Amino acid sequence: MRGINRNVRAVTLEGKGLLTLKDYPYPELQKGCAIIKMEYSGICGTDKHSFEGFFEQKGGRPIPLPVIQGHENVGIIEEIEGELLDHDGNKLKVGDRVVPAPNISCGKCYACRNNRPYYFCECKLDYGNNIGAGEPPHIFGGWSEYLYILPGSHLFKYPDSLDPRFGVYIEPMSVTACLDKARQWSSEWEPFRSGDTVAILGTGPIGLFHLIKANLMGAGKLISIEPSKFRTSIAQDFGATHIINSDQKEEIKDHIKNITDNVGVDLVVDCSGVAEGFGIALELIREGGMVIEVGIFSNSHEIPINPHTHILEQSARVMGVGGDEISQYYPSVKLLERTIDKLPWEKIISHEYKIENVHEAMDVAMSENSMKVILSP
Repeated sequence: MRGINRNVRAVTLEGKGLLTLKDYPYPELQKGCAIIKMEYSGICGTDKHSFEGFFEQKGGRPIPLPVIQGHENVGIIEEIEGELLDHDGNKLKVGDRVVPAPNISCGKCYACRNNRPYYFCECKLDYGNNIGAGEPPHIFGGWSEYLYILPGSHLFKYPDSLDPRFGVYIEPMSVTACLDKARQWSSEWEPFRSGDTVAILGTGPIGLFHLIKANLMGAGKLISIEPSKFRTSIAQDFGATHIINSDQKEEIKDHIKNITDNVGVDLVVDCSGVAEGFGIALELIREGGMVIEVGIFSNSHEIPINPHTHILEQSARVMGVGGDEISQYYPSVKLLERTIDKLPWEKIISHEYKIENVHEAMDVAMSENSMKVILSP
């Protein structure tokens, strides 16, 4: 592609609710960089928050506009300048199919020096979120024909034997590492142990991945709490034993009492995407139960929490999930490979669109009658 004067089409977020298809120059590669020819990119809850005008996310970091969104990505390496390695240090070549992790950490700040999760980095770069499209090489998000890869990026080779569309699952699947942590922290009476009752509050895509993981880890009663009957139907296909089609707190609490014989849930994973979900989750757990907060990636508003009744009296444990776990990308690929003939993975993708139809795609992704919506060039 070098020396060829051509443009790259990419969907660009320029303001609240304002997505445009723009042309950018095909970039010149710098040393240590690469270009990926995009195949598929998912629409994530984070993308929806930005589209709705929440331009500050984790840590109050602003989203620079214009920006090309899309961080759940899979594609083919088109060009490499110098040597390119995957996350495990294996050499990559042109033609390899890869999943790039969204964040690049600096390696120098306190979090990086002390081996904290890479999304703790004080000056992280985040594909599809905090790297603007205003300056060359512009194309730092997956809703594009090509994605520019910077030095220090974490790349994971994706098997040719798997459907490339499923590559968009790997980033959100890695977020479910919180369930592994809950298992590691569990004691004789604290969740998460085999046979425990687990409720997923909000079984859109990220909630569904947590439901799948909890099921594979041996959850007992597995409850999907979700107003969309379309989504709870898919949750049942992946192992949900109980369905609560509601977003009303008192109604949900009554159902939980009936399902658990007035005991409460061992573990609630809040993937509702709204602040109120956290308050509801705290009222569903048993004494000594646990809430994992996953779904809020923008500072929308505050809710009242009583530390005495919600936390102390319940001896509750709360875990916040700040992002994807880089150590879980290859295990997530392996999980897909092991279960590809056992679980209906194809049902997670409810709609596919070309990038020129992004407005329709976003409208559908914002509705209750969708699961994972993906874009392709």
